[in-house]
Amino acid sequence: MGINAAHNDFLLTIQSVYPSLTKAEKKVADYILQNPKGVRFMSITDLADACSVSLTSVFRFCKTLRLRGYQEFKVQLALSMNDEEESEETELLPAAVTRADTVDTAAKKLLQSHVNALTETHALVDAEALRKAADYINHSDQVRFFGLGGSMLTAMEGMYKFLHIMPNVYCLSDVHMQTMGASTLNEHDVAIFISHSGASKEIVQMAQKARAGGARTVAITRYAKSPLAEYMDVVLLCGGYEPPLQEGSFPSKTAQLFVLDLLFTEVYRTQFDYSKEINKRVTTSILDKNY
Repeated sequence: MGINAAHNDFLLTIQSVYPSLTKAEKKVADYILQNPKGVRFMSITDLADACSVSLTSVFRFCKTLRLRGYQEFKVQLALSMNDEEESEETELLPAAVTRADTVDTAAKKLLQSHVNALTETHALVDAEALRKAADYINHSDQVRFFGLGGSMLTAMEGMYKFLHIMPNVYCLSDVHMQTMGASTLNEHDVAIFISHSGASKEIVQMAQKARAGGARTVAITRYAKSPLAEYMDVVLLCGGYEPPLQEGSFPSKTAQLFVLDLLFTEVYRTQFDYSKEINKRVTTSILDKNY
């Protein structure tokens, strides 16, 4: 077992529980202690693969540390690594902006972070997966969007967008109501899950329920291999790095919205006459509300 930062309290905590860990959990601990800086940027699937253990082993390791899950682990690790002022600035501020930057420099860095997220997402576009997801939507009785935290706001945007071209589109903001909604879906419905990490316990449980009812499932996520992806018929990947201390970062949202726009456009394009008619009605109804 190696350790690169013995002065670090969080790493010392891992050391202290090491003797009580299972064989698989010790593999996780060894990797973290030897690569603390690199682990901050890894998804739970990446870490499990790097350690040659299951996702469950990583979850159990987090529980042993009395953490609620992997995201809290990454936050605690990131906080513990911020011993130097410059490191703390780049972790806490978006796009590696520092307190010494001018407004112009910060604007350029932020713009580039959005451009990078969109460029990466464009490179990840899978035309066949996009067509498949659009076909599911075009032949469904209803479409439901699911998301938590910042991704819930993106899910609401998805509902708003798709209501312009089809009537039966829903998104519930309450987690419990989303879970209830997922459990009532059937083989005639489509469930669209938006999650950057694809590792949130609640969103995975919703996906399980939707899949169990026979619904077609689509994910918009950063990682092709994640707990959420296991229950998906289609996975649409988006770019954008989201540091542990910047959950819900705007570049990652930009990437998610770009994928939503691609999906919306494909649905509209392949069911053009029907979508155009609905869009005209919706646009007219909105105009009637303006003076």
